[in-house]
Amino acid sequence: MFVAAITEDCCDSRSTEWGSKMDDKHSNNRNRAIRAALAAVVVAAMIIAATVALTGLISGYDERGGQSALVSKEQISSEARSSASTSPSASASGASEGDTGGKRASAPELPASYTRQIEESLDTGKLAIENGDGGSAGAELVTQFGPSPSYSTGTYGLRQPNVAHNEENLQIEAGTYQLTVYCIGTGNLTVDYEIGSTAKRGTIRCGDKQVQQTTLSIDSDGNDTARIVTITPSYGTACVFAYQILRFPR
Repeated sequence: MFVAAITEDCCDSRSTEWGSKMDDKHSNNRNRAIRAALAAVVVAAMIIAATVALTGLISGYDERGGQSALVSKEQISSEARSSASTSPSASASGASEGDTGGKRASAPELPASYTRQIEESLDTGKLAIENGDGGSAGAELVTQFGPSPSYSTGTYGLRQPNVAHNEENLQIEAGTYQLTVYCIGTGNLTVDYEIGSTAKRGTIRCGDKQVQQTTLSIDSDGNDTARIVTITPSYGTACVFAYQILRFPR
């Protein structure tokens, strides 16, 4: 009896110790699982926070960039409207090879006295015709152009030459057609004059003290149907120019 009791107590003790160890093992496993789950939650939270911050940064950048692009387009559109409304006329038809798509910002900086002196020269030419003075006796005024500036100032401050190209399509009466070009300022002008199949070219060097002029004449037998005048300012020319065409009947 004594031996059996000892044996049972021993077995119970071993069973209790084994059960305790198993409980500790399960507890440790649960703790590791909990710690792993918590770590996963922390990592996920960090990833979400970083994603939200990065998205906000990108959205702010895009928004600022979009606003800048919009302002830039509005400014360009405003400049284009302003420059088009202040664009100076370069020829009777309003065309000019120096035109940069309407992007002109201001009129050229030329003395007002240049325009006045050119106008006086044109008036003198007409008066000579009316009075039959000198070489204008018997002539009639066919057409007149100007005064016109030799350049325009672009949006970015660049000078664009104003090329006057005037073409008339009509039946040309027989006679001698005398083209006189006037200019005052600095630089040179190249003058191309055509009636029918006849063409002549001349140059004129402008002076800033008084009006300079050059004359080209072409005869027509009355069968021509086109008259063209082209005046091309050389690079850097700053002047005001004009011209008159007189007809001397045969």
